[in-house]
Amino acid sequence: MDWTMIGALGEVGGGIAVVASLLYVGRQVSQNNRIARAEAYREVTMGWARLLHLWADDRPSAKALVESSAGIRLSELPEDDRNPFVFRYAATIRMFETIYHQVTEGVLDPDALDILWGKDAGTTPLFRDAWARLRGSYSPEFRAFVEERYGLTGPDPE
Repeated sequence: MDWTMIGALGEVGGGIAVVASLLYVGRQVSQNNRIARAEAYREVTMGWARLLHLWADDRPSAKALVESSAGIRLSELPEDDRNPFVFRYAATIRMFETIYHQVTEGVLDPDALDILWGKDAGTTPLFRDAWARLRGSYSPEFRAFVEERYGLTGPDPE
């Protein structure tokens, strides 16, 4: 065996090692992506749990939320209950915005918007009333998404 043959075998062995290393790194990246997605779902789920406790701790807001499917309007709530309700809705919509941004960044799957928020969540009159008051608090991209998704319109906030 001459040095040329030994050099060629060394190059083949080196090439095999590079391919094996790339396969290993690819597997690690894929595993890390799965872990990141699972963590994102967990964080959103924990956020929802905190929000549910927040809603449950305020009986008038919880009652209004349950009644929202019956078409209740914000103006129909007792005046003292309107602001707490809107504040809780603001936190809830912020969670929706977080899910939206995680979907647009590819962290969560697109179906997360329907699974974690719901297709009909923005269709109630109570949501529409709260959205009209809160829409300026959210990013322009998210506002456009919500307004297109639920057929909402409104002037851009100042």
